[in-house]
Amino acid sequence: MSSSKQRYEAYLQLRDEGSEALRLGSLEAALESFEEALVLARELGDRDLVDRAICNRCRIALEVSLTDRELRELSEVLLRARDPEIGFLAAYNLVRAHLIRQDAQKAMFYGRIANERARQAERDDFIADARNGYGLALLADSQFHEAEEVFADALGHVDGERSTVRAAILDNLGYCQVVRGEYRSGFRALLESLRILIRGQQPWNEMSTRVSLCFAYLDFGKYRPALRHGRRALGLAEDFGNRSMEKSALFLLGEASKLVGDDFGARRYFDRLQAVYYPDLPFLPEMLMVVDARSMVNLKA
Repeated sequence: MSSSKQRYEAYLQLRDEGSEALRLGSLEAALESFEEALVLARELGDRDLVDRAICNRCRIALEVSLTDRELRELSEVLLRARDPEIGFLAAYNLVRAHLIRQDAQKAMFYGRIANERARQAERDDFIADARNGYGLALLADSQFHEAEEVFADALGHVDGERSTVRAAILDNLGYCQVVRGEYRSGFRALLESLRILIRGQQPWNEMSTRVSLCFAYLDFGKYRPALRHGRRALGLAEDFGNRSMEKSALFLLGEASKLVGDDFGARRYFDRLQAVYYPDLPFLPEMLMVVDARSMVNLKA
């Protein structure tokens, strides 16, 4: 077997290992596998393979610790990509990067490019992802009606009734509908999302849906179910080290505890929120005891 063939097979194995680690929520392990795969791709000297490997590495790196390196590398890949699939991967990751940086306008800009590249590639799975990403950018810009239409369209491009992608889109759609007061359809979408993820043993993705359900039950005036979903979400966030989900869960659990009359529990959640995420705001717990904590968190931004 030639050295190049061995390297390529090793690259494929590392890529698959990284994808599996991501499915299980092991971001550090996924990042390590994708970084090793990138080294092999560069040794092979295949430009398209390198660009795909860069997109895979950046996909995880921006979730672990987004830096200017990821933005630069993804932008360079997008500019030089002739293959629409690679262009989609770069643009889609740039959507996520700018959502993390809370720049809705740039996220929408790259979202439009991701949609264009996905349609050029003629792949429904890419179109579903691209529509979902663009919908999140619209949510971050508080365009809830437009986002709902985009999420509904994304569902039409999903292959499989129990796929993780379908669950993610249903989570986003359901949250959007709840915000707009469409509780019946919103709860239907969120509970379907949760069923898919539990059956598929997808605890990493389950976090987001649990947080959305916590918010939805709070908004609907059902505080004890909100606490149940919020506690499960917080436990998963702690297990996986997901700071974004942990922060959202703490906001919502504090509010839910307050609304059931458990001031001690509410202060405990708000004190932890302040100590970990807002150390320069010592007054925050007292303020959250008298205002609606939901007004200070956008779950999908």
